[in-house]
Amino acid sequence: MIAMALACESKVLIADEPTTALDVTIQAQIMDLMIDLNQKLDMGIILITHDLGVVAEVCSRVVVMYLGKIVEEAAVADLFARPLHPYTQGLMRSIALLDCDRTQPLHVIEGTVPSLHNVPAGCRFAPRCPMADDRCRAQMPALEEHAPGQKARCWHAKTFMGGQDA
Repeated sequence: MIAMALACESKVLIADEPTTALDVTIQAQIMDLMIDLNQKLDMGIILITHDLGVVAEVCSRVVVMYLGKIVEEAAVADLFARPLHPYTQGLMRSIALLDCDRTQPLHVIEGTVPSLHNVPAGCRFAPRCPMADDRCRAQMPALEEHAPGQKARCWHAKTFMGGQDA
């Protein structure tokens, strides 16, 4: 993948789970190479990953998707400091921390992921969301900016900012 991008002198590298199933030493080498490509060749990188640790280390912006829809977009620091969508919050709570109580199980987002062939009406995360109400189940919220540079697709995003829902 990286060799093809270099051979074609690409301006953008799309890396879909580039470190999956690799040992940590090779993962680090791949990520270092991608950072070098970004900095030395001014190559943009779109990194598709489930590894939020990698996102925190190497990305400047992040887009969180659920069932094919963007649910949140922000600068990495803003998203990690204050996630505005319940799915993003669930992902953050699922991160294993080095100083955590190892006798406690990792957080799990409750419910079953619906099929892409049978997506729910309204917000796609509503069947699994602890905040879902009738409006969430009936009407898809727009992806709206709730803080400078931070967008979320959630009727309750203002609640997570300390305000009232729309």
